[in-house]
Amino acid sequence: SGSRWRVAVPNPSVECSGLPDPVKGKECTFSCASGEYLEMKNQVCSKCAEGTYSLGSGIKFDEWDELPAGFSNVATFMDTAVGSAENKADSCNNSSWTPRGNYIESNRDDCTVSLIYAVHLKKSGSVFFEYQYIDNNIFFEFFIQNDQCKEMESTADKWVKLTDNGEWGSHSVTLKSGSNILYWRTTGILMGSKVVKPVLVKNITIEGVAYTSECFACKPGTFSDKPGSSGCQVCPRNTYSEKGAKECTKCNEEMYYSEEGSSVCIERPP
Repeated sequence: SGSRWRVAVPNPSVECSGLPDPVKGKECTFSCASGEYLEMKNQVCSKCAEGTYSLGSGIKFDEWDELPAGFSNVATFMDTAVGSAENKADSCNNSSWTPRGNYIESNRDDCTVSLIYAVHLKKSGSVFFEYQYIDNNIFFEFFIQNDQCKEMESTADKWVKLTDNGEWGSHSVTLKSGSNILYWRTTGILMGSKVVKPVLVKNITIEGVAYTSECFACKPGTFSDKPGSSGCQVCPRNTYSEKGAKECTKCNEEMYYSEEGSSVCIERPP
């Protein structure tokens, strides 16, 4: 019927009594506005508190201190050489994309490693990300599969373009409603002793989810000072902030300084 219901699910090992009646939820086409989240108990959209933000019908991954929930790594070795592939496949077990704070970094070896994220969209949407890809000795693909493991037509041009040294490029692809499995896949080509420069990816944003049931805390070096924020502002120079800040804190400028978007103050050189 296009409706959601919120029901109490009993624990099989516990005898339950006095359970609440099922509550009719929002229609499946419903979504919250940016700066809001869905309060599950009351089934209403509420404004995010200061120090947090929401895209409403989107999710954003801009902190890479660890691999965010829902992401996974799969490493394989592609080789037709007889005898070497089996041993090499074992060595790929330790190959992965590695979180580096503000971005995630690809492998540097000749393994094929996929960073994977699955998302179910209630309406058509998009995925956007920023990247650095400066070394043509590593292949970099971005493509999307549906839940039958078929590649989507929108990723016919799946080879990501090289960027200039130090520059961040951007890449976006439209997503269909339903299940979308996103793949960022890299394969290095080792030439003698030359070290491959890894691919860097940051600010992955996915639009088209129905709602978010929680707001995201502003990352260190940013803040939001108003309820209902759709994003966080960068702290100005000579200030800093920790995660979830409502405002930035000034550095003691006689002894310390900071660049824009800092999470700490740095001691001035003598």
